[in-house]
Amino acid sequence: MKQEGLKKSFVHTMQQKIFSGEYQVGQQLPPERELAAELGVSRSLVNTGISELANQGFIRIIPRQGSIVADYKKNGTLQVLSALMSCDSFRLDYPLFCNLVDLRVLIECECARLACLNATAEEIDTLGVLSHCIRNAADPLDAVEPIVRFHFLITQYSGNAVYAMTYKSFESTIIRLTRQHLTLAPDMPKTIKLHESLVRSLQAHDTEASVQNAKLCILHGANALKKLYRTT
Repeated sequence: MKQEGLKKSFVHTMQQKIFSGEYQVGQQLPPERELAAELGVSRSLVNTGISELANQGFIRIIPRQGSIVADYKKNGTLQVLSALMSCDSFRLDYPLFCNLVDLRVLIECECARLACLNATAEEIDTLGVLSHCIRNAADPLDAVEPIVRFHFLITQYSGNAVYAMTYKSFESTIIRLTRQHLTLAPDMPKTIKLHESLVRSLQAHDTEASVQNAKLCILHGANALKKLYRTT
């Protein structure tokens, strides 16, 4: 059981190194003995871990040449998507980060449109309460929980269970990115204004404004993080 736990830890660490771009697609991995020494595990454990990563679609093993990072973005498996959903790397590979933002915009804008049509007055009031929590946050990080809850509830209020499940699947990654945004580049006045504007557009049943406000809420944080990528 201990060995299995160590192998899972090794596999998880390698996944995060790939998602972060530390190991690029097409890059050859260090020899197994070097990985074992770097991560403090046995070479046999590295060998079985590499085999599992290959089965998941992260690694391509070339006989007598070693292992290279596979193009997991083009040929990703369900295991790759599952690993991305629970990614805890401080920094994602930049194109992958942009892809995740695009997914949020696609899903949450449609959810805002549907919520505008389907949400009850009580449900919209709940969003209003969360927007007040964002406004009243004593510290930017205190706003992380109500922000993430706010966006999840919009997917719920859309009436489409699959949209809500998709958001929930990526929630740990969204929490981490939201926390990163509010730690490194907070702009609470704008964050507050955007979420309150979204509540008002939902109350007015203005679908076009709701979609636009949902998009602006997402891009506000995403653009702040994109600037950080360009300056580091």
